[in-house]
Amino acid sequence: MIKKHHIFAKWRKQDVEYLKNFGINIRDNYDSFLIPENEIYFKIIDHFTSKSLFKKQPPEFSFIHSLSEFSKEELDKADRYILNNIGKPKGYPQPKNGYKEKSYSKLCSKCCTYNSQISLFRIKNEPKWGKNQVHFSLNWIFDETFIKKDFFQEVFAPLGLKSRDVLIHNTGKPAETVLQLVIPEAESDLQLDGSTYDTQKFCPVCGIKKYDQRNLDFMPPFRKDFDFMICKTKESFGETETHQANRKIIISKEFCNLLVKHEIIKYNTYDLLPVRSS
Repeated sequence: MIKKHHIFAKWRKQDVEYLKNFGINIRDNYDSFLIPENEIYFKIIDHFTSKSLFKKQPPEFSFIHSLSEFSKEELDKADRYILNNIGKPKGYPQPKNGYKEKSYSKLCSKCCTYNSQISLFRIKNEPKWGKNQVHFSLNWIFDETFIKKDFFQEVFAPLGLKSRDVLIHNTGKPAETVLQLVIPEAESDLQLDGSTYDTQKFCPVCGIKKYDQRNLDFMPPFRKDFDFMICKTKESFGETETHQANRKIIISKEFCNLLVKHEIIKYNTYDLLPVRSS
């Protein structure tokens, strides 16, 4: 696993020249860059944070662990994965104003966590499918995926997976070429408390705690094991300030292999995040 850090500041000319020594090209004023946690990273952090008679740190300097990347060997050893690739966004859920209130039960007005989906999603028009495209997502919705109807019936339905209709907003009629994949909720909680993902506080309105949505580490395993092909976590992830509250989608190795076989996802650290073994 390689940790990567996001470094941000209002850079001065001397900072720009210093970072050029490491092959990092930024502009003076506000800018940022992503760097792996290595010898160069520690040199840069030491340079800008060490105490000195001269002020080395630029204004608004900050650095955070932004993401982690995993090797093929680490992916191979995992039996389950977080599915990061739910398809490229194709439009917005309808109506743009108020779709959350219409779609979810027990929606928190502050942190946007929800209990369950209570109505069918609506889209503006019948989707236009790209060549070989069989799935897409919707902007603002990060824990659902929408599948080309004939592909679902041919590949997913025989596995026992379920679907929901998707409605065309103006007519209220089901779309002809797309279905929403029904992703059942996990039968167990994840072991998230005290983990790298445990960075948030309980919401003062609904009392629910969300977890960090970044790919920071192996995802902790379920507290209680159970069999599944695909499921959605009980827990929500995201930042309250940006009104994000999505569940994580977890898939088995077998279902992962099926998605790779049909070229729905790629077998890499960007589409998949390994779940730590129990």
